[in-house]
Amino acid sequence: MEESKYHPLTFEEYKELKEKMETISLNLPDNMLGYVWNNYNKLNGTNISQPCGCQSAASHWKGAINLLKDWVKARV
Repeated sequence: MEESKYHPLTFEEYKELKEKMETISLNLPDNMLGYVWNNYNKLNGTNISQPCGCQSAASHWKGAINLLKDWVKARV
């Protein structure tokens, strides 16, 4: 198995991310905020502070989720 395909994640982290992204639709559960944002930063190579989970930050969360889902989709 080629690990570099999933860099900066391991294959196990990729599988977990893929499974979790399949469960997210319109609403991001509060218990997923840290997981989503940490992976967003990891895949983006950034260290941006996590936004609040309120409606005013929805565009940040939408961007993060779209990036994660697109990243997973590109590796299927």
